Amino acid sequence: MRAEELRARHPFAAEVLTLYLALLEVQEEAWSAVCESPPHPGELPRWAAARVLPAVVEATVAEGPAALREAVRSRIAGADHDGLAGWLAGAELDPVDRYLARASLAPVLEALGERAGTACAPGPGGDGGLLCPCCGGPPQLSYLAASGESLVSGGRSLLCARCGSSWSCSRSVCPACGETDEARLAVYAERWEGPVSGNGKGHGDARPVFPHLRIAGCSTCSRYLIEIDMERDARAVPEVDELAALPLDLYAADEGLTKVTPNLMGF
Repeated sequence: MRAEELRARHPFAAEVLTLYLALLEVQEEAWSAVCESPPHPGELPRWAAARVLPAVVEATVAEGPAALREAVRSRIAGADHDGLAGWLAGAELDPVDRYLARASLAPVLEALGERAGTACAPGPGGDGGLLCPCCGGPPQLSYLAASGESLVSGGRSLLCARCGSSWSCSRSVCPACGETDEARLAVYAERWEGPVSGNGKGHGDARPVFPHLRIAGCSTCSRYLIEIDMERDARAVPEVDELAALPLDLYAADEGLTKVTPNLMGF
């Protein structure tokens, strides 16, 4: 499994990936339950609060990082469907409530597929923002498909942070604000000694820590996404590899960039 492979390779991401693995079983069960008997979109918050949230809490308390475990414990007594409904409506939630809502509802929306949009409010799309055509959610990450030809680059897609759908996006546009001036679209690639910007020269024979990942940033809106190049690593699972990219997120923050959408773990 990709998460286990990356956990062994990147000890700094071990806590995050251990929690991801604990949640995976919970989310797979939720996905299967929705596929077998879909709840009405208007009932999703109550359904997930009763059927998924308790298992998410249990997995988090058992396997989550210490700070998150304690924060989740403090929510248990008052946990209900309000936070989940707020997440679907695009409300601003504190990090712990956002985590609980997303962990509980994302597999439900994924299972609903094209019907997910009927349960969600469109995300903020001002300044030319590009939103998921299925549910109106923001992009979590960008990935480049493997073309299968050495001289041809694969197309770029965005992965929705809310329902997990993918859609095509030009390589020469900022997914956050729609900027198309390539001079304002910065790319940072992480290497062993640290990230270097654009096409800067490498450092001797040092091997990249993340040869298939990079930061796709924009100086117009000061936001960024992690981008996964499937041509460089066909085994990559975009949503899992993005969780392990903590050094890239730290570097982006040092450069004054803000992630378009924090991932499930808040990074």
